[in-house]
Amino acid sequence: MKQRLFGFFLVATLLFAGCMSPIGAEIYQGDDLNPPVTFRPFVLESDDGSLFNSSTLSGQVLIVGFVYVNCPDVCPTTTSDMAWVQSQLGDAERNNTSFLSITVDPWRDGPVGLTNYKNDLNVTWPHLTTPVDSEANLSLIEQVWTDFNIGLVLTESNQSTSLGRGHTVYYDIEHTNGVVLVDEDGWQRVRWTHDDWNAQGILNDVRALLA
Repeated sequence: MKQRLFGFFLVATLLFAGCMSPIGAEIYQGDDLNPPVTFRPFVLESDDGSLFNSSTLSGQVLIVGFVYVNCPDVCPTTTSDMAWVQSQLGDAERNNTSFLSITVDPWRDGPVGLTNYKNDLNVTWPHLTTPVDSEANLSLIEQVWTDFNIGLVLTESNQSTSLGRGHTVYYDIEHTNGVVLVDEDGWQRVRWTHDDWNAQGILNDVRALLA
């Protein structure tokens, strides 16, 4: 087996030196990102084939999930619980909240696959990927993984010879799961993983950010 490690667990202070907001009291039920960190603007490919620019999210509380289509366990739960949180918000809350899912498997997750995933789970928010025909395109999504502190380990099979979207077909993925909550000023404030997953707690933290 061949392992490829994407080392995105970088120290936030190295990424965002001079861009930190002041340390505050822990007020969230999830893991407080204290001090919070921001993220660099990005442009990725949406499931409908259009380009999605993160600048359109300005002024919104953001719930970002990291998933992939072939995930056998936690990803469908992540998406379903994000949908539940969305369903619990009132009209005014929804107007100030955006949901976003970003794949950790761009080699297999093209727009068609992500659209099918959305339809299977009956959700409507954008699911993002990138073309993988060049290192430049792949670096676009790697930047996002880095900025959101998403770790990714890809293990390839020695018997895999076929190609799919620029990569061997047969491989497994381990990744940092869950969601990150971002405030209206673009600061990552809360992380939830499936180690202590609680959909009601996520909803409560979203409402705390909206308040």
